[in-house]
Amino acid sequence: MQKPMSYKKIIICAGAALAVIVAVAAIFLLNKEETFRSIMVYDVEGSATIERESVGAMNAAENLYLESGDRVSVAAESSMRMKLDDDKYVMAEADTIFAVEAEGSAADSRTKICLEQGAITNEIQHPLSEGSQYETSTPNSVMAVRGTIYRVELYMDDNGDQNTKLCCFQGKVGAKPVLPDGTYGEEILVPAGSELTVYHDGTVGEVKDIAYNELPRQAVANLLSLMESGQDVTGISREDLAQMNPGTADAGGTPENAAVQAEQDGTAEAVSESDVLIHATAHMTGNGSANPDGETWHIPMPQPTTEQPAPQAPAIKMPKTTAPVNGGSIGQGNTGEEGSQDENAGTDSDDDRPKKDKPDKPGKPNKPDKPDKPDEPDKPDKPDQPDEPDQPDEPSEPVTYTVTFMYQEKVFAVQTVESGKNAAVPVLIPAESGAWNFDFGTRIEADTTISWK
Repeated sequence: MQKPMSYKKIIICAGAALAVIVAVAAIFLLNKEETFRSIMVYDVEGSATIERESVGAMNAAENLYLESGDRVSVAAESSMRMKLDDDKYVMAEADTIFAVEAEGSAADSRTKICLEQGAITNEIQHPLSEGSQYETSTPNSVMAVRGTIYRVELYMDDNGDQNTKLCCFQGKVGAKPVLPDGTYGEEILVPAGSELTVYHDGTVGEVKDIAYNELPRQAVANLLSLMESGQDVTGISREDLAQMNPGTADAGGTPENAAVQAEQDGTAEAVSESDVLIHATAHMTGNGSANPDGETWHIPMPQPTTEQPAPQAPAIKMPKTTAPVNGGSIGQGNTGEEGSQDENAGTDSDDDRPKKDKPDKPGKPNKPDKPDKPDEPDKPDKPDQPDEPDQPDEPSEPVTYTVTFMYQEKVFAVQTVESGKNAAVPVLIPAESGAWNFDFGTRIEADTTISWK
C-alpha cells in the first residue's frame, strides 16, 4: 500500500506546482495588458522624425503609434501633435526635440516628456488620478501637473546659456529648478495666467503675468485652436489673441499698421503709399526727426510741373520751402531749376500796368513739324481657326478603402488604399513574436481589418 500512496502524492504535488505556474503566468499577462499605453501621432505639418532603439529612425505620420522611450525631432518650419491615451495632448513647435516615457495603466499612469530643444504645449483635459503623474523635464527644471494647459520653452540667452520659460494658461504647475549639483530646489507654484523663467544655473525669476505679445506664431495658433475647442485661456480673450501680432511688442509701430490705424481713426487726411514710404525711410515724427548725425530731415514733396500734376491729398503737410535730404532730392518733378513760382509772386499787382511777355528760354529751338505718316495698307483677313477638338472627360477620383491594423483589440495603425491595390506591411510591429493574419498579396476591394496573431 505504501508504494501507490507515494505516486499519488507525487501527482498531487505536480498538479499544485502546475497551478502555481499558471497563476503566475496569468498575473504577468494581466499586468502586461494593464501597462499598455496609447501614444499616437495625430497631426504632422511639415516633417518630423521618430527614433526608436530597436528600429532606428522613421518618418512621423498621422495615426502612427509610438512606444515609451521614442525620441521625436520636429524639423524647421514644421509642427507635430501627439495624443497620449484619450485626454493628454502634446503640441510640438518647429525645431523641437523631445523624448516620451509613458508607463502604467489608467489608474496608475506615469508620463514624462523630456524636452531637449524647442518648445511644446501640453494639454491634460481631465485631472489625473491620485496614483498618476505627468511631468515635463528640461536640463535645468522639472514641472509636474495634475490637470492643466501649459507651455515649456528652452531658449538661448545672449551669453549662450540655455534657460527654461514656463507659461501656465490653465490650472497650475509646480516647477522645481535643478541645481548645479543635480539636486532639486524648492518647488514654485505657477498659477494660470502667469509665467516663470528658470535660468541655467538653477536660479529663478519672478512669477509674473504672461507676455502674450511675445509668444511666437505657432504658440498663438495652438492657443487659438484650444480656445476654439472650448478650453479657457487665462489672461487674454480669444478676440485679442486673434488680433495679436505674435513676437512684436508694439503692434502699431510698423508703417502698415500706422496706415490701417489712421484709416480706422477717421483722420482728415488719408495715408497714401508715398506717405508710408516717407515714414518708413525718414522715420518722421512731426515735421522731422533727427538722423544719426544729429541733423533734422525735412522730406520735400514733389512740386507740380506741366508734365507731372500736383500730388493729391498728402497725409503729411510739408512747409513750402524744403531742403533736400543729404544734398539730394526725393521725388522732384521739376528739371533741376530752383523754384517754380512766378517772379512777381508776393507783390502788389496793378491792373493798368501791361504785363511783360517772358522771353523764350535759349537753347531750346522749336521742333519741326513731323511729316504725315503714310496710310498703312489694309491687313489681310485672318483665316478661320479650326474648331478645337472636344476635351476628354476628367478622370474621376479613385475609390479608396480603409485598412485597419488591430493589436490586442486596439487600433495599431490605419492605411488608406486605392481599390485594387495592395496594403503595405506596417513598418512597426506591435510585439517581438507573431505576425499579421493577412496575405498582403491580396488586392483590397473593401474596408479591411487585419489582426496580429
